[in-house]
Amino acid sequence: MKSHRGRRSRAKNGGNQAQDAEWSMSALPDDITADILLQLPLKSKIQCRCVCRTWRNLLSDSYLSEFQRERAQSMLVLRSPPSCVSRKAAALAPNDFYVVELESGSVRNDVMKLNTKNNLPTCHVELVGSCNGLLCLFDKNSKKVFYLCNPVTGEHVRTPANCKKEKQRGQTILDAVLGFGFSPESNHYMVLRITRKKLTYPTSILRSEGEICIFGDSEWKSIGEIPFPDCKKFFGVSLNGALHWILNLDDYGDADLICALDIDSKKIRPMSPPNGFRRDTTEMTLGVLRDCLFICDSMTLYNLDIWVMKEYGVKDSWTKEIVIAKTSLPSNLQNSFLQPIMVSKDGEVLISSDSNVFVWYDPGSKSFRKVTLPSRVGSEFEAVCSVASFDSLSAIMKKECRRDQCSTAR
Repeated sequence: MKSHRGRRSRAKNGGNQAQDAEWSMSALPDDITADILLQLPLKSKIQCRCVCRTWRNLLSDSYLSEFQRERAQSMLVLRSPPSCVSRKAAALAPNDFYVVELESGSVRNDVMKLNTKNNLPTCHVELVGSCNGLLCLFDKNSKKVFYLCNPVTGEHVRTPANCKKEKQRGQTILDAVLGFGFSPESNHYMVLRITRKKLTYPTSILRSEGEICIFGDSEWKSIGEIPFPDCKKFFGVSLNGALHWILNLDDYGDADLICALDIDSKKIRPMSPPNGFRRDTTEMTLGVLRDCLFICDSMTLYNLDIWVMKEYGVKDSWTKEIVIAKTSLPSNLQNSFLQPIMVSKDGEVLISSDSNVFVWYDPGSKSFRKVTLPSRVGSEFEAVCSVASFDSLSAIMKKECRRDQCSTAR
């Protein structure tokens, strides 16, 4: 009897199970629908954004986006150079961007290639960094043009080009480094460029100067003389509204090892390393693990020591959190430059090497598991660790404008 009633019910509704499923989902309250959407893998969430406007708005809601970032698995964003034979062809070809969702001890099978049809810039660009799921890309063929991109939604905004003539009488630019940071207080995303110059007029000296640009502003601004970092490419660790880096001790031998630039006030402050920490910066790494600043020296003789600043800005809170014996490392990593990237919910540490090898380290069993990346990614790439974000860049820019207007009114 039950089966007959079931058949009559389905016949009455046209037997369209897809309509039944659609009706049942649309009848749910928004908070329940949002909770269901947040449980899905990243690829499914991206597909759900295209189903209807309601789901798209729910996933892009600012409150839910923040909740989503807190619950989301971390992911690697990989930039692979174009596989062209000639340099000329490679210069014109777009780079490939992939997203790999990470789980402790493994990699999801779903590896997504970012959609380039939505105007996400992929030609002539390099990765600078990531904050809150947003990427900063540098246009190598321009005069200091940067892009702030959301790789999930495909949106991007750009900084203005700085067309000021940089070469002046009696000065030569020796080097330049780039950094990317975020201030939760003002909701500003900022690019920092530090140039190292040799001045020969009126006297011969070395000088490093910084300039910043806030995404959404119309111009670059000079912040004067600023300590040059040890890193010769992209640098900087964004945390607590400041950008941090390790100093070049050849120029600042007596200074504290770590320098922090407050993004809102533009003021520089020194930060001391752990007591007894060696001052050879050749293979040092600065980063963030579980919202705490860490410093790591991968070239000590016996161990890979990871020091974590438990209380931000307090020198005595430095704690040697993780010690990895060099002899326990896989043989192909024992002489490599190593960098911790993230800590999983299970306490495992993801470590990358300068040869683009990734391994999970389990502090409990003191064992390693290699992360096998898909072959289509290739062996040469740049990588940043990030989380998925469905934030609308247009909403972020509007929020910045509103905050700027409020601060100006005060």
